[in-house]
Amino acid sequence: MTTEQLAVPAPRDKDKGKDYAIVVNAQPFTVPTREVTFAQIVKLAFGVEGNDPDKTFTITYRKSDNARHDGTLVEGGTVKVKNGTVFNVTSTTRS
Repeated sequence: MTTEQLAVPAPRDKDKGKDYAIVVNAQPFTVPTREVTFAQIVKLAFGVEGNDPDKTFTITYRKSDNARHDGTLVEGGTVKVKNGTVFNVTSTTRS
């Protein structure tokens, strides 16, 4: 046997190249990764980054692939999605 025959093949990433259909504020979107960030969801919802100091964003989700399938996504956090994960994003302006 040659060295190449003895080599163990690299584990396959079952999610590589897969897109996920999610819903953000009742609008369908497709994301290329299984894990999405707070900033990505804000950008999908409002078309802007969530770095305006006068705005606060609240994100709730359901039907996720996390151990807990529903909850609140906090700034800096991530959620594992699957097809059909739903996000609701609201924006509040500081007065």
